[in-house]
Amino acid sequence: MTRITRAQARRRRTFTALMSVSVLALIVILWPKGTSGQLAAPPRTAPAATSTGSPAVSPASSTQTVPAWLAWMSGGFPATFRNQIRSVDGLTQTVVVAGDTRWMTSSHDASGNLVDQPTPPYEIPLDAFAVDPTGYAPFLPDDQRDAIVTALRKGDAVLGQTSAELRRLGPGGSLSFGDVTVQVGAVAPDDVVGWSEVLVNRDVGRRLGITDERYLLAFADPGMTLSRFTNEVRSLLPPDSYLRTVPPGGTQFVRVASGVDPPVLIKKVFGEFDAYPRSDDPAYLNMDPAWYDAHIQTRTVPLLGAVTCNVQLFPALIGALTDVEAAGLGGAIHVYSGCYAARTVARSTAAPPSNHAYGAAIDINAPENPYGSTPTMNRGVVKIFERWGFDWGGRFLIPDGMHFEYRTPPASNA
Repeated sequence: MTRITRAQARRRRTFTALMSVSVLALIVILWPKGTSGQLAAPPRTAPAATSTGSPAVSPASSTQTVPAWLAWMSGGFPATFRNQIRSVDGLTQTVVVAGDTRWMTSSHDASGNLVDQPTPPYEIPLDAFAVDPTGYAPFLPDDQRDAIVTALRKGDAVLGQTSAELRRLGPGGSLSFGDVTVQVGAVAPDDVVGWSEVLVNRDVGRRLGITDERYLLAFADPGMTLSRFTNEVRSLLPPDSYLRTVPPGGTQFVRVASGVDPPVLIKKVFGEFDAYPRSDDPAYLNMDPAWYDAHIQTRTVPLLGAVTCNVQLFPALIGALTDVEAAGLGGAIHVYSGCYAARTVARSTAAPPSNHAYGAAIDINAPENPYGSTPTMNRGVVKIFERWGFDWGGRFLIPDGMHFEYRTPPASNA
């Protein structure tokens, strides 16, 4: 066990199971396609209230983030981008948000009681972001702004609502990342803080090692168009950069400027793990054995045979494959290329844990659909998987045609 007691481990598994049920009702979302290949604005659902203390910001008081132009670049913007974007003609205000996965070593509640402490060398990956409070303030709703900006300026962390639930923390608690400890100053609605797990100011972010410039928020003159915005941003980037731009209100999960679920929602459905990089290959992870035993199983499914995935993925996976077979498309599935794999995104040591590390994604026909190439996956198969709640990687900024990952619970008529 890597948790401090067996009782705490049981509580965590129970909590995860309950959250898996509640999230099924929470995030059933339809995602119609918008213009220029972007996502149209989805309906919003208010986050559930926390039971871990009185938040400094009321989650129910915000139902809509401030609409802003959004740009996101694979791998992060260049270091010079943050200053250069400020002088772009037609943009009236900008803020660039830095983000990286940071590994938490312990946490304490407001009374100083230990909440989480994985047994070293195990640590908990958190989706952490850093902003300049003054620059971020105009992009916050009026009823959230003062409390969030005050906490950030003090050097405190702001937790998203879902993160606060998973962490079992409220204001006054603390998170430790090795020798750096950050107090929790506020809890805010998930969409207000970009669905991050932890939001801090730039100075604290540097101490934590948050260095990659992940996304841009901007206000613009009334005549701004998506094409013009895209061209203005692209002019500041290296040639052939992978860039995604979205008009105001164009996507829910701004942290990656696309529709894929943020890690905090994946954790709610599939369980949160402790891990640490393997010494022989840091892009692969040594996983908490207790988490693995509780969440990962090998089962036989239609067309693919024996696959190893998270137990929460099997209903949708079996449903999709059953429908593929019933539609006479079984011959379009040639190779099972993996589901659970304890590794980072694209096997990069700078990237966060992949959804494969949660057992929440499956690869099919990899030899015909290598990462970054034009997808050849049968579109009938894609349609069926999407109906069962999967995102298809062939629509990602860098195409990944072999890849299907959990997005939402399947529709009731799937």
